[in-house]
Amino acid sequence: MNKLFVNSEVKKSTLILTSLLTIFIIIQGLLYVVYTNNQKQDYIDIVGSMVSKTITLNPELEKELIPLITQNISNKDKEAGNIILKEYGIASTLNNNLFPNLRNNYGIFIVSVVLASLLLILNYIQYNYFFKKVRNISLAANKILDDDYSALINEDKEGDFSKLAVAFSNVRSIIRNNISTTQKEKQYLVELLQNISHQLKTKLATIMLYNDILLNRKLTEEQRVQFLEDNRIQLDNMNMMIQNILKLARLDANAIEFYKKEDNLNKTIEEVVYTFKDFADNANIELSLNNDEHISFLHDKFWIQEAFSNIIKNSIEHTPKNGKVKIYLYDNPAYSRVIIQDTGKGIELEEVANIFKRFNKNKSPNKKDSVGIGLAISKSIIESHNGYIDVKSTKGEGTSFFITFMKY
Repeated sequence: MNKLFVNSEVKKSTLILTSLLTIFIIIQGLLYVVYTNNQKQDYIDIVGSMVSKTITLNPELEKELIPLITQNISNKDKEAGNIILKEYGIASTLNNNLFPNLRNNYGIFIVSVVLASLLLILNYIQYNYFFKKVRNISLAANKILDDDYSALINEDKEGDFSKLAVAFSNVRSIIRNNISTTQKEKQYLVELLQNISHQLKTKLATIMLYNDILLNRKLTEEQRVQFLEDNRIQLDNMNMMIQNILKLARLDANAIEFYKKEDNLNKTIEEVVYTFKDFADNANIELSLNNDEHISFLHDKFWIQEAFSNIIKNSIEHTPKNGKVKIYLYDNPAYSRVIIQDTGKGIELEEVANIFKRFNKNKSPNKKDSVGIGLAISKSIIESHNGYIDVKSTKGEGTSFFITFMKY
């Protein structure tokens, strides 16, 4: 009951109804008092006129009549009187107008009708008030079904309707955002499928061409081995691309369970650097790690190494011979940061914002078979470890990746 009267609309409705009923009871009470007084006066007038007429005809009966009038009337007297009056045609079936005490008592009926009408009108106004709000919400809901989110439900008063309006607005926003997200995801899937189709189609076309040459042309053993080696490279690239696409899809769908534990970030990165030492040496590039600060960090070692591998590999591939790739580690109470800096050709300013997009490929003589997924995978992994990645690049001077892991 208390929860019901928290609603201002219910309070207002109950107050008006209670006020009308109170007025109705007061008026009914006043009318009852007036009615009883009129009945008394009519009784006195009728009996008084009868006594007056009787005494006028026979004065000696005055002393006998007055005691009879003031005494209680028995049922026997009532029955005897009714029989006598009925002989002269006076009974309860007579018209009300022949009874003076009933002629002026229509006021109660009129007032009752007026008050009942007021209650009906109030009830209509209240129902119209409440159902108008319900209709507005229903119309707004139908507009949402028609992909129209312009309808607003404004309630500036406290109560359940105000709460309903707020909840409706929240649901409308959620639905609109979900539909917008779904449309973006749909567009992303279309672009993803187009990119995958293009990548696979190109590589399959190359493999089919090489196979056709192997089957239909006379080749030396050396040429045949070369074509088979090229096919193997294409198949390896396709396999790597498919594996990376699957990784990215699992990351996007949050289908990967990271097994994080407090571990030495220095050692994690050292192992990655070690695996790329030969790759860097073959490209005549100096790969170094500034490992002065000890950083303990809650992370999944396997996936963090995957993220740093993609970034370091990208830096090496975009750095010319005799260049350098340097890795620095910094730590403070707020965050841990890893900087991967190269002396490569740099990235155009308009391309910087796109390097983490899927299938984005920056032209490089060392990266002919790149698919453009590695940095996107690294970004997803880093963000899953409460971190973010930023990049700064100067054309002709090099590029720096800033990987920051927040501690709070």
